Amino acid sequence: EVLIGRSEYKSTAKGYAMAEEDGFCKLIIDAKDDTILGAHIIGPYAPILIQEVINLMYAGNGTVDPLYDALHIHPALSEVVSWSLRKLEKA
Repeated sequence: EVLIGRSEYKSTAKGYAMAEEDGFCKLIIDAKDDTILGAHIIGPYAPILIQEVINLMYAGNGTVDPLYDALHIHPALSEVVSWSLRKLEKA
């Protein structure tokens, strides 16, 4: 069983200010143990934004747990990752 969370760039203040209509972040999480199975980030600065997810996948226990307590600068596109986490739903 997996959880999917998706948030669009335009839902963040920075994405809105950039008038970014197409960018998004999608997280795929194992529902049993919160392990990150994958992520998609499409849009401007995607290589920079995905780095946070990659670090979580390969450091520690590979779960999203550290992201729950992480602070994200506002306004910044990096908020799209944490907002995707807040929107996790059963697939």
